Amino acid sequence: MALTKQAAIDILFNEGCEQKDIARILKLSEVTISRHVTKNNLRQNRSMQSIAKKTSEENALVALEHQSTIIRLMAEKLKRALGEDPNMDELKAALIPKGEIDALQKLFTTIKGKELEWSNVVKIIREFTSWLKDRDIDLAQDIIDHADDYINDKRRLMS
Repeated sequence: MALTKQAAIDILFNEGCEQKDIARILKLSEVTISRHVTKNNLRQNRSMQSIAKKTSEENALVALEHQSTIIRLMAEKLKRALGEDPNMDELKAALIPKGEIDALQKLFTTIKGKELEWSNVVKIIREFTSWLKDRDIDLAQDIIDHADDYINDKRRLMS
């Protein structure tokens, strides 16, 4: 399912893009972007989302660090409990419980899964074109339209 232009405006604005850049990327007028931002109260929403996002990311990282520490301590304790020549049952009993590993994986995926979002594609392209402008302004100007087309193609393919 394609990401609508209105949803794309919301995402880019919340990510900190300037309205003129959003207009250029999505091939819309700056007036259209401005109207959408005003109508949907995006300025206030951006501030609130930024605070909420930072807090939730910090909480997830704290939880991930805690789970990692507990699993490491469990592994150390289980290792110390093993005898010199453990049999198969002792080795199986020394495994970290699957639920603990699953919980850690879910936390990790929650944090790292965000890398696949469309807004991150936009960030990477913007960083690249900015980097390229510092090295070869003519080349950067030649590819900017193609970069915007790529971003829009990705928007249509990603949900």
